[in-house]
Amino acid sequence: MLHRRWLYRSSTARCRGNKRRGFAAGVHAILRDDLGFGGLLPIQDDRDFETRFRVLRTVFRRIYLAVKDKPFFQQRIKETGKVQAHPLQKVVAAFCVIAYGEAACRAEEYVSLSRTVIAKSTKLLMEFVFKRWGPTYLRPPKQEELNTIMERNKERKMPGCMGFLDYYH
Repeated sequence: MLHRRWLYRSSTARCRGNKRRGFAAGVHAILRDDLGFGGLLPIQDDRDFETRFRVLRTVFRRIYLAVKDKPFFQQRIKETGKVQAHPLQKVVAAFCVIAYGEAACRAEEYVSLSRTVIAKSTKLLMEFVFKRWGPTYLRPPKQEELNTIMERNKERKMPGCMGFLDYYH
């Protein structure tokens, strides 16, 4: 009888071990594709970046720089002595999930993170953005803005309607 060796080992008995994820390769792919690496231009231009993340590159960088020093997003060393994921991987994964509403397992392949880390980073990033920029950008319309909206909708034959999802329904 052949004895099979476990490819992954866990620190807890009878638990499935962690997969070896190429964190360095994941960060390198993100830098190469989206942000530029080693003084080179990124592979994706601004239009591709906006299509992928549904946000301008400058806005992405602003959010990344604001969140990278938060406790969850910081790159730390595990108890086993291995380096954890880079903050850029966590932010990119969260943006992939937020931009398209896709499952965490779809972003898992590109950023080399587990589904649980992606889900947690998405939740924490959304909470951070809402707390940090919510009062500035997420506010009810002022009276003059509301009047403009109401007039536009009246011209569109929808009097009394403050807003609608699209022009077709």
